[in-house]
Amino acid sequence: MSSPEIAVEEPSTRGPQHTRDRILDEAEALFAHKGFAGTSVRDIANRAGLTPASLYNHFSNKDALYRAVLERGVQPLIERLGDLASSEDIDVVGPIVIEGIMAHLAEHSHLPRLIALEAATGGEHLNELSRNWIRPLTDQAIAAFKDESKSGASGWSVEEAPLAISAWMQMIFGHFSMAPLLHEVLGRDPLSKECLEEQTRFLIKLARVMSISGKSIGPE
Repeated sequence: MSSPEIAVEEPSTRGPQHTRDRILDEAEALFAHKGFAGTSVRDIANRAGLTPASLYNHFSNKDALYRAVLERGVQPLIERLGDLASSEDIDVVGPIVIEGIMAHLAEHSHLPRLIALEAATGGEHLNELSRNWIRPLTDQAIAAFKDESKSGASGWSVEEAPLAISAWMQMIFGHFSMAPLLHEVLGRDPLSKECLEEQTRFLIKLARVMSISGKSIGPE
C-alpha cells in the first residue's frame, strides 16, 4: 500500500491569518478525536494542506498549538460570562450570553469534545486546562450566579452556585461532545442549524424556569 502524499500549501492571497486559522481548525478537530498524544504535527500539517516546516512558521511546537486552540476556543466564553457577571440587568443580558455561547461553540464544535477527552483520559494537559481555562470560565459564571443568589433573584442559595454552574456546563458542552451519540439516539443531527437554534431556545427557557422567584432571564 502506497503512503499518502503530503499536501503542500498552494500560494494564497488570503495571508498568514487565514493559514493560522486553518491550522487551528484542523488541530482542534484532531486533538478532539485523537487526543494530544495521539496527534502529530505532521497529521495537522497534512490536514491543513501544509508541510510540517511551513506549520512551524506559525507555531513553535505542538504544545504552543494546543494552547492556541484552547485560547481561541475558551477565551471568548470567559469574556461573555464576564459580561454576565458585570451586568446589572441579567434579564436582558442572560439570553444574549446564552445565544453567544451556543453560536461560538457551533463554530468550534470540536472544542467540547477536546475538553471531555482530556478530562476522561486524565491527559497531560488536564491540570493546565483546568487552571488556565476552565477555572476562569467557571469563576465568571459562579460570580454571576452568586450575585443573583444574594439578591434572591435566582431562587438558589449561594452554596448551590457551583452545582448549578456545573450542571449548566454539562448541558451546554454535552450537547456538542455527545453529538454523535445524540444523533443515533434521536435520529437528528444535534449540530444542524435547526437543532442548535432549538437547543438555544430551550436553554433560555430553562434559565427562566430555574429562576423560581419569579424573575426571569428570558422572554415569555
